Amino acid sequence: MARYTSGMTTFSPNAGVKLVILIPVLVFAAIFLAGSFLSIDAGHVGIVTQFGRVTGRVLEPGLHWIAPWQDCRRFDCRVQKFEGDTECFSKDLQLVGVRLSLLTTLRPNNAVTIYQTIGRDYMSQVVPRVWEILKQQIAAYNAEEVIGMREAIRLNIIRACKDRLSDVVDVNDVVLVNITFSDVYEKAIEQKQVAQQEALRAKYELDRAKTEAQKAIEVAKGEAEAIRVRGEALKDNPGVAQLEAIKKWNGVSPQTVVIGPDSGVPVVFPVK
Repeated sequence: MARYTSGMTTFSPNAGVKLVILIPVLVFAAIFLAGSFLSIDAGHVGIVTQFGRVTGRVLEPGLHWIAPWQDCRRFDCRVQKFEGDTECFSKDLQLVGVRLSLLTTLRPNNAVTIYQTIGRDYMSQVVPRVWEILKQQIAAYNAEEVIGMREAIRLNIIRACKDRLSDVVDVNDVVLVNITFSDVYEKAIEQKQVAQQEALRAKYELDRAKTEAQKAIEVAKGEAEAIRVRGEALKDNPGVAQLEAIKKWNGVSPQTVVIGPDSGVPVVFPVK
């Protein structure tokens, strides 16, 4: 085997070949191993799988290393918003349209179980349950009661969702964005409200008429009582009549005076 000497250093052709082969291998290994580092963003978790099987390892936010033959499935654990429309029937079988907004959060410690049993599209299991709960709550009230009981219905939905969806997500809030009824029912409600307003107006007018009539009766009673008292005063004191006549005299002598024979009331006229 040939060797080449240059000064104090001896080079072997085989060593050069080994070095040429080793350097690319080391570079490839370094790149391969570096590719096994991954970062999990804040608000997410990672599920490590190996050849399609869940290992049970959950990666928290930060930098992690996994074996080259392993993979990672990320789950978003931040608040997720779902908003959609559905139709349901009230207790009195009226069609009610509801637009609902749902805020949920995935539990990180449930991520492995959810990935194994449901998959990453776990909301496909959540939404149908929410619609079922909503329809059960609306069916407990007549259509006319739904608007007035809106807040109570919302709170009932939240409680039911927390109970029935706890194995998948945490329910943060439920909002009934909009509630509508059929055109026929809304027209009937409008007509009923108009009739109620007219009935209230008629009742007000009737009460007012009764009040005015009672007032007139009381005034008449007062006047009758005043006449009775005056009559008794005149009967007991004849001089009062003369005094009243003098008070009302306008200073002009009458052309004709008629005095009843039994009046007993003396009238004095001025002499011209």
